[in-house]
Amino acid sequence: MAAREPLRVAIVGCGFQGRLHAECLARLPDVEVVAVCDTAAERAAVLAQQLGIPRSYPGYEAVLEHEELDLVTVCTMPDTHREIAVAAIDKGCHVLCEKPMAIDAAEAAEIVEAAEQRGVVVGIGFNMRFTESARIIHEHLELGVIGRPVCARGHMLADDVPWWGRHYDRSVSGGGALAATAVHMLDLVWWLVGRPRPLTATASSTTLFPGKRGAGAPSDAARDSYSVEDIVFGHVRFEGGFWMSIEGAWVWDQPGWNYGFDLVGSRAQARFDPLEIRGEVDGTLKHIYGPRNAVNDFPASVAAEIEAFVETIGTGEPGAVASARDGLVVQSIVDALYASARDGREVEVA
Repeated sequence: MAAREPLRVAIVGCGFQGRLHAECLARLPDVEVVAVCDTAAERAAVLAQQLGIPRSYPGYEAVLEHEELDLVTVCTMPDTHREIAVAAIDKGCHVLCEKPMAIDAAEAAEIVEAAEQRGVVVGIGFNMRFTESARIIHEHLELGVIGRPVCARGHMLADDVPWWGRHYDRSVSGGGALAATAVHMLDLVWWLVGRPRPLTATASSTTLFPGKRGAGAPSDAARDSYSVEDIVFGHVRFEGGFWMSIEGAWVWDQPGWNYGFDLVGSRAQARFDPLEIRGEVDGTLKHIYGPRNAVNDFPASVAAEIEAFVETIGTGEPGAVASARDGLVVQSIVDALYASARDGREVEVA
């Protein structure tokens, strides 16, 4: 058999996530990162020089015009996701787009429609699906050890604002502690329990900045453009009776990042971190698995996700990577939670 031609890849956005994508892709066989781009042209040039990538460009338009590509990874802020993804799809490229998928579900739906019309594969960067805890809990769910999923509590709580990107500016991020961070746990739980159709959502949120964390703003411009929620609690009901709560915060007064979930099943209960499954065995509550510290770090899960997506392109098998339609469903839930927090009522998920 003839060897497969290398997958030619360009990375749009050369911040922390773009660099991580480039490093992960460079380690894969049959993959060639041929270009990077960033509106900060010097940042793109530096990344290309450091990683031995042949070319850098000041914008995605030039990349799509001058390069023959198979895959584009989108590592920019959400306000540009639709524009870049659709342009790449129109060129016949597969796309791996970071989360959240778009500013809102209307923009996410445009990406889905474009991908399905062009027949390309689009994945959304919900890398927490590729953590060790997620894999093991998924296996126990498949084996029936946990039983029928009943309810869950997901949370992603931080003691500071993620200043490394403009996540605090709603005009470019689409939202704060929910859209930028806690959405990871929302997607992960939803995927683990079989992706049931969401029905309704209710939420409350507030902004405590600058009363909290105001002193940590890196600049006056960042402080002045802070326009998102930094604490949010939500509740989502799904078809079939499953329900979950989701909690997000950047002003949590406990050190570091605290994230994970507890999933209650009809037979046992699973915890993400520390990884643990407990349930009744012959009428006695016992450890079925764990507890232990699993490998749930961010870079490792991103690397596994990227490898799985490249494999998906080659085989056509969907695997665990979040599809474009998955991203649209999750974005629709996020939109409904924000609408509920704004209007003070339960909202149907569109």
